[in-house]
Amino acid sequence: MMLLANMLTMDFEELRNILKQEQKQKLAKLEPDFYENVRMYLDGLHEEQKTASGREAQFLADELETASDRLQRIFKLRIGKIVNLASLSIMGEIGGVKHDIDMMTPIERDIYDSVLGAVRQGWNAVEQVIAGEPVTSVTSAKPATQVGHVESGTVPEEAASRPAEDAGEVGAVNPGTPDGYTVVRVLKNIPTFVGTDGCHYTLAKNDVVTLPDLHAKVLCKRRAVSPVEIPSPGFG
Repeated sequence: MMLLANMLTMDFEELRNILKQEQKQKLAKLEPDFYENVRMYLDGLHEEQKTASGREAQFLADELETASDRLQRIFKLRIGKIVNLASLSIMGEIGGVKHDIDMMTPIERDIYDSVLGAVRQGWNAVEQVIAGEPVTSVTSAKPATQVGHVESGTVPEEAASRPAEDAGEVGAVNPGTPDGYTVVRVLKNIPTFVGTDGCHYTLAKNDVVTLPDLHAKVLCKRRAVSPVEIPSPGFG
């Protein structure tokens, strides 16, 4: 019997219903923990497979394969809509974009922000061409701006395990830090992403870098980075 999977909020039929909704033009509303719930559901099927045999084992294998396929199709459909929304929002061709943004999960919102930054950068380059100005664009990933050497004692280990509000304030003013940016220490490797400033960022664990406030805030909440206070240089 399929007891473990049935105890979860996500199941085979729910995935089917969501896929059916996503086949429509509008972006459907998903719970913020949708992808986490799907993972728990799939993990449950894997666990049941360990003790199943015969026809039940085959049934579980078929359900797992179909569920995984449905998840991929849902993701592809949603990402297509999200990319389109990011493009249209730059051009100002639609209204009420906030409503559709609210339909996204946190993972999808990060994708939207990255696409939006890339599209904004591309549109700025097009405007420069139209205006006859030199085109400036970032075409490849680059590491985030290094702040410089910070002694290991500057950020205590316990600060890395505390929420952002305890470790420091995102957006707090540090000497020499540009407005709208926050100095952070990277707590774990983070894949390349496009910032709200149009720059590509590649973050490695223990880097001390400056990030746009928006990304610093999001990554702090996820305990992927920790704010750093750069002490003012002493005189005398």
